[in-house]
Amino acid sequence: MVKEKEFIPALTGIRAVCAYCIFFYHLNFFSSQTEQNAFIILNQFYTFLTFFFVLSGFIICHKYYEISSLKKKYLYNYFVSRVARVFPILFILISITFFLQFIYKTDALPHLFKSYFYNISLLKGFSSDYKLTGIGPSWSMSVEELFYLLSPIIFSLTLRISSLLKYIFLVYGLGVLITFIFSKFNLDGFFSNYMFTFYFTFFGRAFEFACGIFLALIIRGRFEAGLLGKAGKASMYIGLLIIFICILSLYLIAHAYHQQHANDTWPGLIVNNIIMPIGISFLFYHLIYFKSLLQRFLAGPIMVALGSATYSFYLLHTSFMLTWIQKFISHNILVTFISMIVVSFCFYKIVEQPLAKIIRRKFFLH
Repeated sequence: MVKEKEFIPALTGIRAVCAYCIFFYHLNFFSSQTEQNAFIILNQFYTFLTFFFVLSGFIICHKYYEISSLKKKYLYNYFVSRVARVFPILFILISITFFLQFIYKTDALPHLFKSYFYNISLLKGFSSDYKLTGIGPSWSMSVEELFYLLSPIIFSLTLRISSLLKYIFLVYGLGVLITFIFSKFNLDGFFSNYMFTFYFTFFGRAFEFACGIFLALIIRGRFEAGLLGKAGKASMYIGLLIIFICILSLYLIAHAYHQQHANDTWPGLIVNNIIMPIGISFLFYHLIYFKSLLQRFLAGPIMVALGSATYSFYLLHTSFMLTWIQKFISHNILVTFISMIVVSFCFYKIVEQPLAKIIRRKFFLH
């Protein structure tokens, strides 16, 4: 039996695997001309971001469920914890990125300042024009942060499975409404179209977070495990099979629609946002409740250490740090990958972790 708030090392270890898959998606080393099939398959590895959204739903609900009471002390400590975890290095790395752009004059100054504001405020994740500016992948932090902000309300309202389903449809409905309104105006690409909203914003990723919340509430005994419980130890094989089928489906969709990314189509979005999280839920259920070779590997000290540093890795892996590694060390993909792991882990130990501890120690209420 997994206890409330118990640390589950395998779910930290799997963060590293997913972050590294996203690295190879961004630095696709296959040729689109001579190795087209392999190139298209690796181009669908953006889908590993879905793991992080499901995991966030689980971790926040599993660790901070008391915020559902909406008591001031719990809410205060929860938001301090989230700010300490996310914002210090995000602020540092985004500021360095834009300072370098200012030094090298890569953009007009007014646009640079606007872009910096959208990045540092995380508003860029709601804009199709600015979503990939600065540190490109940080658009996903807009998704995460809105979930963090709404979590106390979501948890307080999801007392039953029917309530969780209502939350999903409510968020989807809000996404449609907001996009309908904003798409009528040209506001720097904010909620410019429905496909953008349903891939790049929280309003299209509600089901992924809901899957994580569902798993956490199973642990708390509030929900029955249902199909997950019936699957038992086989949940690992079911989960991996669904994940494999999803990646294959994304490849086939991209190929059929002549797109580099299947998520540029509605069938691809459905596979990524709806079916993939179901497979992930089965896999996570196994990692939470059962022992296996995969579970032991992901729960090992090396994978847990690497998994703990994935936030730094995620922010750094397409940043100025990648440019410096390729310029001063090597363009070889394997050397670049290993170098990025080492740099990110050092950054985690020297900057990210100490800053988070200082903020928590200074501002936590006991």
